[in-house]
Amino acid sequence: MPIYNGKKITVEISGESHGKEISVTAEGFPEMRIDFDGLSAFMERRKPKGRYSTARREEDVPVFSGLSDGVIAGKFSASIKNADVRKEDYADLYGKPRPSHADVARYIKYGTLDFSGGGEFSGRMTAPLCIVGAIAKQYLKEKYGTQISAYVSEIGRARGRSYKDGYIEKRLADVSGKEFPCIDGEEEMLSEIEKAINGGDSVGGRIECIVYAPPAGLGGSAFDGLDGKISSLLYAVPAVKGVEFGEGFGFCSLLGSKANDQMRYDGGIKFDSDRSGGILGGISTGSEITLSVAVKPVPSIKKEQTTVDLINKTTAKIKITGRHDACIAPRAVPAIESAVALALLDEVLSEK
Repeated sequence: MPIYNGKKITVEISGESHGKEISVTAEGFPEMRIDFDGLSAFMERRKPKGRYSTARREEDVPVFSGLSDGVIAGKFSASIKNADVRKEDYADLYGKPRPSHADVARYIKYGTLDFSGGGEFSGRMTAPLCIVGAIAKQYLKEKYGTQISAYVSEIGRARGRSYKDGYIEKRLADVSGKEFPCIDGEEEMLSEIEKAINGGDSVGGRIECIVYAPPAGLGGSAFDGLDGKISSLLYAVPAVKGVEFGEGFGFCSLLGSKANDQMRYDGGIKFDSDRSGGILGGISTGSEITLSVAVKPVPSIKKEQTTVDLINKTTAKIKITGRHDACIAPRAVPAIESAVALALLDEVLSEK
C-alpha cells in the first residue's frame, strides 16, 4: 500500500476503490484537537457535484481510532466505508487495460488482470489523503496563520484567472465555499466539460494553488528542496502529470531582467514580485508560494478505444461503461491542497 515516509510524518493509505473500505494511518502529527466540522466541510468539497461528475455517491464520513477525546496524541487511523460499489461495471474489461490508465502498469508490475475501478490507483484513494490533508491545514492555519487555497484556472480551452495575472487577492483565491472552485470563467469551463460529455469524451485542466503566509526558511538545497518535496506529494494525486512553481515553464521565454524578483529593504526584505513562486534554492522565502498542476483527461471514456486482450494475447476494442468524471480537476482541488499541506507540515515539524 502507498506509504509516505517524511522527516517526521508517516502516512499509509490502504484499500481499493471497489473494496469494502479505504483508510489512512498516520504517525508523527503534532498533538492537536481536530475540528471535525471543518474536516467534514473539507471532505464535502471533494464529493461529486452536478452532471460533470461521476454518478457514484459516497458519504465519505471517516471513522477514527487512536484519538483521545478528539485530540491527536500519537498514531491514529481513519476509515471510510465504500457503499456505492458496482464492480460489475468492469466485467467486460477483465484483462483489457484502459488506454492511459494505470491498468496496464498494474499488470506489468503485479500481473493484475482485474481492473475494477482502478484499485489502489483510483482517484477514490484521494479521500483518505484529504482526511490527513485537512488536519494538516488546520494545524498550519492555527499555529502559523498559513492558509492554503487551490482553484481551477483552466479546463480545455477555457480559462479563469491565474496567480500569474498578478492581481489575485486573498479573498478571490478563497473559493472553498463555491460549488465550482474557480475564479471567473465558470460558465466557459463547464461548457468545455459539457462538450466532452456530449462527445463521450473527457477533458483535462489546470489547478493552481496559493500558500499564504508560509513560514520562511523551510527546505534546503539539492535533494532537500521544498519545491521537490511538494512536487513528490502532488504526483501522488492520480491524473497529475505536470507541476510548476511561480512562472514555471514561462521562464523559458523570459530574460533575466524580466524574470528576477527584485528586492528592497523596508523594515526587512521585501520582494517586488513573486515569479519564483516563493521558493528560492529549495527554501521558502516567506513570500506566497504559488504553484500549478496539469491534470490529464480521465482515461475512462465512452468512445471506442484500442487496447490489448491480456487473456487471449490479441489487440482488442473496448467501450467503457460505468460511472466516471468527465473532468476530474474540480474534485481534485482539495487533494492538491492536502498534498501541499502535508509537505509543509512535515517540514515545519522537522525544522522545530
